[in-house]
Amino acid sequence: MTPAPRERIEAIEDAIAHMPSGSVLLLEDISWEGYERLLSGLGDDSHVRLTYDNGRLEIMSPSDKHEYLKSLLGHLMGALTEELDLKYISIGSTTLKRDQASRGTEPDDCFYITNADRVIGKGEIDLSVDPPPDLAVEIDISNRSQTKFPIYVSLGVPEIWQYKDGQTRFYRLTESGYQEIPASNLFPFLTPDVMTDLLNQEYIQDFNTVKRKFRKWVRQHKSA
Repeated sequence: MTPAPRERIEAIEDAIAHMPSGSVLLLEDISWEGYERLLSGLGDDSHVRLTYDNGRLEIMSPSDKHEYLKSLLGHLMGALTEELDLKYISIGSTTLKRDQASRGTEPDDCFYITNADRVIGKGEIDLSVDPPPDLAVEIDISNRSQTKFPIYVSLGVPEIWQYKDGQTRFYRLTESGYQEIPASNLFPFLTPDVMTDLLNQEYIQDFNTVKRKFRKWVRQHKSA
């Protein structure tokens, strides 16, 4: 695949700057060099998420609801790991990519838990030497993250939590791809239904109220 002309990259950057909240832009025949040029040009403050899979580029501009749910889940993860006295690191929507696979994506959030000690203090994650995150989170409002699962397979992410259509689903990585599971491998007492109930408190209760509710639940069930 030949590198994208500078003019096309500039046109894509202009389109990104005018994307409305909650919209998705799909592009074909984008080279790896073009993808990396876009990543570099957008920088760390970009308001969009990029997913690249062998020439196909998906650009998503998150909605307010999407960002609310992502933020709430991050707060819940903090409460969960604190109650369990576990170390954890969130690297948010950091770009995860492998040049050899010509694949890259930006999860809504991702966490190091089992492997937290291996990345604490690192300013940048390099998957050629660092382990992948233990958990990736995908909030589906305007897009369908199922298309990103093959990318997560190539990255070796062991577990995915997906929220879409008002339901949470947990998946674990197997030899044949991701398999839906009834409870988290990382937190065996935690089921998708519990997370669904918490995330569906949207705008009804403030974050601290939801966190207190979750902390109480974790204390009651963590030894089960």
